[in-house]
Amino acid sequence: MRNSFPPSDGGRSATDRRQQSSHSSSTNRYNSRSAQSSPPLNHRPTWNQQHSQYPNSNFPPNYRRDRNPSSGYSPPVTRARPNFIVQLLHPAAANSDTKLCFSTKKQEIESLALLCEIPEESIHVPQFGCIAGSFSFRQWVDARSAVVALWDYRLQGKHEFVPELIPNVIVPSDMNELKDRLRDLFSSHILSLMENGEGVKKVRLEIEEKSRQVVSFSSKRGLKFEVFEKKKAIEAERDLVVNRLEEFNNAMKSILRYLIGQDGYEFDLDDEEEGDVAVFCLEGAYDWRRIHCLIRRECRRLEDGLPIYAYRRQILKKIHREQIMVLIGETGSGKSTQLVQFLADSGVAASESIVCTQPRKIAAMTLADRVREESSGCYEENTVSCTPTFSSTEEISSKVVYMTDNCLLQHYMKDRSLSGISCVIIDEAHERSLNTDLLLALLKKLLSRRIDLRLVIMSATADAKQLSQYFFSCGILLVNGRNFPVEIVYSPSDTEENSVVGGIASYVGDVVKMAVEIHKTEKEGTILAFLTSQAEVEWACERFITPSAIALPLHGKLSFEEQFRVFQNHPGRRKVIFATNIAETSLTIPGVKYVIDSGMVKESKYEPRTGMSILKVCRVSQSSARQRAGRAGRTEPGRCYRLYSKNDFDSMNLNQEPEIRRVHLGVALLRMLALGVNNIAEFNFVDAPVPEAIAMAVQNLVQLGAVVEKNGVHELTQEGHCLVKLGLEPKLGKLILGCFRHRMGKEGIVLAAVMANASSIFCRVGNFDDKMKADRLKVQFCNQNGDLFTLLSVYKEWASLPRERRNKWCWENSLNAKSMRRCEDTVKELEICIERELTLVSPSYWVWNPNEGTKHDKHLKMVILASLAENVAMYTGYNQLGYEVALTGQQVQLHPSCSLLAFGQKPSWVVFGELLSIVDQYLVCVTACDFEALYMLDPPPPFDVSQMDERRLRIKKVVGCSSTVLKRFCGKSNRSLLSIVSRARSLCSDERIGIQVDVDQNEIRLYAPPLDMEKVSALVNDALECEKKWMHNECLEKYLYHGRGQVPIALFGSGAQIKHLEVDQRFLTVDVLYYGDDVVDDRELLTFLEKKIDGSICSIYKFAANKQDCDEKEKWGRITFLTPESAMKATEIQKFYFKGSVLKLFPSLSTGGGIFKMPYFSSVTAKIRWPRRESSGRGCLKCPSGDIHRILGDISSLEIGTNYVHIQRDQQSNDSILISGLGDLSEAEVLDVLEFRTQRRDLNFFIFRKKYSVQCPSPTACEEELHKRIFARMSAKNPEPNCVQVQVFEPKEDNYFMRALIKFDGRLHFEAAKALQELNGEVLPGCLPWQKIKCEQLFQSSIICSASIYNTVKRQLNVLLARFERQKGGECCLEPTHNGAYRVKITAYATRPVAEMRRELEELLRGRPINHPGFTRRVLQHLMSRDGINLMRKIQQETETYILLDRHNLTVRICGTSEKIAKAEQELIQALMDYHESKQLEIHLRGPEIRPDLMKEVVKRFGPELQGIKEKVHGVDLKLNTRYHVIQVHGSKEMRQEVQKMVNELAREKSALGEKPDEIEVECPICLSEVDDGYSLEGCSHLFCKACLLEQFEASMRNFDAFPILCSHIDCGAPIVLADMRALLSQEKLDELFSASLSSFVTSSDGKFRFCSTPDCPSVYRVAGPQESGEPFICGACHSEICTRCHLEYHPLITCERYKKFKENPDLSLKDWAKGKNVKECPICKSTIEKTDGCNHMKCRCGKHICWTCLDVFTQEEPCYAHLRTIHGGIGLVE
Repeated sequence: MRNSFPPSDGGRSATDRRQQSSHSSSTNRYNSRSAQSSPPLNHRPTWNQQHSQYPNSNFPPNYRRDRNPSSGYSPPVTRARPNFIVQLLHPAAANSDTKLCFSTKKQEIESLALLCEIPEESIHVPQFGCIAGSFSFRQWVDARSAVVALWDYRLQGKHEFVPELIPNVIVPSDMNELKDRLRDLFSSHILSLMENGEGVKKVRLEIEEKSRQVVSFSSKRGLKFEVFEKKKAIEAERDLVVNRLEEFNNAMKSILRYLIGQDGYEFDLDDEEEGDVAVFCLEGAYDWRRIHCLIRRECRRLEDGLPIYAYRRQILKKIHREQIMVLIGETGSGKSTQLVQFLADSGVAASESIVCTQPRKIAAMTLADRVREESSGCYEENTVSCTPTFSSTEEISSKVVYMTDNCLLQHYMKDRSLSGISCVIIDEAHERSLNTDLLLALLKKLLSRRIDLRLVIMSATADAKQLSQYFFSCGILLVNGRNFPVEIVYSPSDTEENSVVGGIASYVGDVVKMAVEIHKTEKEGTILAFLTSQAEVEWACERFITPSAIALPLHGKLSFEEQFRVFQNHPGRRKVIFATNIAETSLTIPGVKYVIDSGMVKESKYEPRTGMSILKVCRVSQSSARQRAGRAGRTEPGRCYRLYSKNDFDSMNLNQEPEIRRVHLGVALLRMLALGVNNIAEFNFVDAPVPEAIAMAVQNLVQLGAVVEKNGVHELTQEGHCLVKLGLEPKLGKLILGCFRHRMGKEGIVLAAVMANASSIFCRVGNFDDKMKADRLKVQFCNQNGDLFTLLSVYKEWASLPRERRNKWCWENSLNAKSMRRCEDTVKELEICIERELTLVSPSYWVWNPNEGTKHDKHLKMVILASLAENVAMYTGYNQLGYEVALTGQQVQLHPSCSLLAFGQKPSWVVFGELLSIVDQYLVCVTACDFEALYMLDPPPPFDVSQMDERRLRIKKVVGCSSTVLKRFCGKSNRSLLSIVSRARSLCSDERIGIQVDVDQNEIRLYAPPLDMEKVSALVNDALECEKKWMHNECLEKYLYHGRGQVPIALFGSGAQIKHLEVDQRFLTVDVLYYGDDVVDDRELLTFLEKKIDGSICSIYKFAANKQDCDEKEKWGRITFLTPESAMKATEIQKFYFKGSVLKLFPSLSTGGGIFKMPYFSSVTAKIRWPRRESSGRGCLKCPSGDIHRILGDISSLEIGTNYVHIQRDQQSNDSILISGLGDLSEAEVLDVLEFRTQRRDLNFFIFRKKYSVQCPSPTACEEELHKRIFARMSAKNPEPNCVQVQVFEPKEDNYFMRALIKFDGRLHFEAAKALQELNGEVLPGCLPWQKIKCEQLFQSSIICSASIYNTVKRQLNVLLARFERQKGGECCLEPTHNGAYRVKITAYATRPVAEMRRELEELLRGRPINHPGFTRRVLQHLMSRDGINLMRKIQQETETYILLDRHNLTVRICGTSEKIAKAEQELIQALMDYHESKQLEIHLRGPEIRPDLMKEVVKRFGPELQGIKEKVHGVDLKLNTRYHVIQVHGSKEMRQEVQKMVNELAREKSALGEKPDEIEVECPICLSEVDDGYSLEGCSHLFCKACLLEQFEASMRNFDAFPILCSHIDCGAPIVLADMRALLSQEKLDELFSASLSSFVTSSDGKFRFCSTPDCPSVYRVAGPQESGEPFICGACHSEICTRCHLEYHPLITCERYKKFKENPDLSLKDWAKGKNVKECPICKSTIEKTDGCNHMKCRCGKHICWTCLDVFTQEEPCYAHLRTIHGGIGLVE
């Protein structure tokens, strides 16, 4: 063991010490170094031993003879300067400001002194400075030993201080001795690291483990391909580790060579390999601190295991030998930080600089800091630097310089030889930025002039072959990464590609589904899913809800704290990260094991054809897909799920398209022109841009005034040279220069900075409420001049705050603090650049004030317009079209985030930054500009401003239309409106024409150019006149009573009048069938029919678009005419040709029920048939297989009816029996006997019939007879005539049977079954006896539902169908239809099972109706709005139900399970009523008479959360909706009035409109008072009190002379239409009004009609005319028979006049009858008795027996006969 200090030699002379030192140097050898080196540092000698080492033991160490020793070694009075001082410097003192606090530092130095056994009095610890402490020594041996010991302890890692010897007495031999000692110490340390270092041990263990794995694979036979690949991967990993270890040893040997290469100091080292390159260039005197830093850095490299470390010598060899090299290194290989250090260490750059370029400034700065930290102490001060911005006054002086490619380009503009630079490294070449491509092209030319210049192109995924071929087929070196294997799983989606629902593409939902599936099925590990935008990321996070996982967003607009959440651990919960492509290369997230690749990315692309930059979603490249997959293999083997197929991957581009083909080329062309490149089209680019892009860029530069054309050559102007010096995009440079001309330099610089960061300044993240709050906060900054002014005001306010307040202010106002700081950095850089390059002084003050409108606003708008002159758009005048881009003519909208939307008016002309194309296209970064300013542009804009202004759409309002007319004008689902818009556009050849209908305001707005406005107006007016006419003609079909037979129908129409009364059984309604593929315009069709038929239509029923039965798909609808003559004429013509299609009209079998509504019933279908051909008397019985012999035995000697039949086996068939002798028996009669005899129900029998058919009645006659017979048997429940429908099919020539289809109301299934049973076996009139009707014992029905309903009730439906299958008597089957819906078919042998099964299915598929007293039409109409649709969707998702809204009838049904329906019903009622209440309490801040900036003024006055109003109106809850400019008031109506009053006062303060005029009070024309609870009539729009109108109806019911009911307004007199009566009256009151109107009609019919004579009978009949015979009227209501001429009882064979006389004098008729007859009168009852023949005994109807001869009366007949014989001599028979 050796002491801490060397043996004492202090007593010897300097000569002796030098001799000893010389001897030590000559005898010390590498192989025997352990015996010759200094004593071991862990030896602690005793105090006596330590004193004995000095020559005079009476004096302590560091004793000087000029000082007196004190008792107990007390300090001397005076101290001389020590001979030697050992200083301890702070680690990286020059580079770091990090210092230990004084007490800690002192304690650490004292501990270190104790460890080295340095006396306390030698220690000095200063409080400040770069020196941590110092030790003073008198003797050299003490100082030398201290330095060696301190370095030894530092090498062991026991402290970080740097020892430095300061000798006051310099002896050269002493310095050499110290150098030898330290050289021995460092050499020993290096050898120890190479042999037994901790890092080396770990690497050796890793190599052994990899080797064992390889051996284990090698021992197996018949390896599968996957296993073989795994073996190869492990071998590659092992080789990589071996190379790392070799590289470490080589570096250590290189340092050893440097240590032994001076003063003949030799060790036995292996010779350097031939052609090897030194990894370190170490020369001159020893710098122990640097050597130690190099050693430590090598140890770190060995432990870190960066793949590029294993390739160091290989890379250096290639760079030494070749001028150009392409280095492909996977992400994480360490190329960006290590290569520059490799080159700097090896001396490739010599005395010149190594420049490494990065596409982004932040990357350059981060990498420079990282390299500076890694290489701390390895180089001299300022060896590594970063040049984020270019300055023409600064020179490149550092050894290693990181800069942006833009900065190097600017430097190249200044120095085209790049003097002072020996090596250029182009990093991240795979991004192929515009600057990178331009730089590569320029460097290619430079390399031929500077052969000493080296170029290294580094990339992760770039196309190496392309770059190699471009650079003279240079060498390529591939550095393999250290990724773990990743399994690729292709899982293409079933949804249609690029389908979009609600603004979110389908692939986003697929990503969420896949994340849920992985979480359920896979083991632990973070899931990383790639999407394209912030909106998609937030949507996915909202929908991924799992208790055991947490969904985290990751996109560029998140704050640092929010982004940092993805790096934190969440115990017990799996991280599921939805990210944009920021996670593809920019960030590495630990623990990611599963990656979901949507295959999509959002990319900005410049379209030369349109001159617009468009941001849109497209497919990723293969290289990007591999980058994404690689994220799953950073720490362990992973798996990547690609939501596309392998074929899709193969069809992707290999690499991302270079930026030079995706962006505007303005800045590149400026630089090329400045470099003297005149022929840009022939410039040698890596990937040449398209000629159109070059031409468009030149045009843009000319427009900006940066380039002019002279003699066919483009030259830079003075402004162009300034733009080149700035190095910015030309539009930003133009912006700055323009502002400086107007003495607004500060504003110009800030504008350029915020414009470059415009998309990330406002922070709109979080849930819906958070986003709405962010929108409200933004309003306070919004400027009516546009987005750039808004951003300018934000920056100005932010910059005026103290720095410590800024972050909090950003948080409070939902701003991105990081973006604001980035803007500030950009502003500072621009100020420096402008001052250095343009020698302009940037002002520190602002002249623009956002709160005041001054000339500076106009100047700023002019400068912005001049900078973006090609990006001008004009407001079309139509909100749906938005703005028209001047250059392309396309219509686009303002982006929802645009500041201009915070104001009530849109500017006519705007200029925009770029065009954003996601799902729709939007203008972003928009600024208003003045129309006059467009004429002041120099050069003029590349479009005709005047022509564009002439094409602007004008607005015309059509007023005076009622809401009913407007609704019918629009049609169902706006079909009619869309049709008329299409006609208008076709008529005017202008697709911009639009028509908007505002039912609430009762107005129509027309949008058309001035020349076409009259055409559009005429078209709309014609349509409105049609609708008004139909509304006035509209009638309600009313049956006078319910009964069988033909019931009289009345048409009840406007004025509450009976327009027509049909009592003659003529039809008024016809069915319209449309045979055509095109969508028909309903209004055109009806107008066409009215014109052709010359009749008025009074009722329209349009069939549903989705017919359930295929045979009904041609049915358009049903119309009712005012007169039966018109209906008859329509059916006589029958066929019409309408626009190339066919229309057919037939009398309707189903009439009544109203204008737009048919009574619905669930139909049950039955089929009947009867034969057309006579039986041949023979038939065939088909038997089940194998049972023919048994059946033959059962039916032998068979008698059917009165016929004995002959039975024999069919010789031509093994399962058939022939039966003859059947006569006229039917199949049913024969089959009944056969089934009875065999006791089987599986027999099949048919009769052979004759060749020719007999004549049958027509199908129409058969239909009428069948309908009559069936309806007569269903009269038990007094059904309506339309409850049964019969259709007889026209037979074909080869048909054996006539066939008919019968549909009847499923509610009457018992009556229907009975009727069909009685009909079975009957013969129709005109048919032969053998033509008996056969009702098939199979009844069918079907019900259809949409796919949405099916998906909701799928489980319940399957359960129900399974139950039906277990029941007997019916079958159900489910099948999809061609349009995606589902149909359930029901089949049964009786009507009851069909009806019962259908009833249950209807309850499930049609849902439960929601009946709530609060659900008025006004409330339910909210469900048709966007908010209402979102409300229903939300409830559907939460409750797993489906809500059906009948938009026409305004009814709501809910499908689902009973529990879920109840929950959904409760939530729907609550939410809808709350929404209705909020709508009632809304205050609108935008409108035609409202100041445009009212919303901003409200926010400015009362705050974004309206806190100022809340403080004044206590208890009110307010919420500002910035999108709709509405304040939602939650409170009482009184609170709303208070809030409205405050808003109105604010609106009048600065409004140019002044105070609103007092509202004119409207009087009701009936009560002549102010209208209370008003109602506007639909026909004339006059306003009345609702109560007054109801009183008018009541009065009309009491007074029959009050019909028609007319409008009471002066000079109006229009009849009140049916729509008003429906809206005002209940159904009961409407029936009363109808009865009164009917009575008035009959009374005023001049005797043409009369009521039935039975009291209270509602039936009416037509009175026979004077020349007509009195036909009988048989009342269907009371069954009385009345003569239609005299209105008395029907009297056949007697004239009406005579019958009246008989009615007046009954005896007159008797006398008239008795004339010429043998008539006498009964003496008792006076009845008339006529005797025609027989005896003289007569019996009266009173019961008396009378003698005809003498009229004697008897009570019995025997006395009467005795009287005749006695008195009259006989009974009178002889006479």
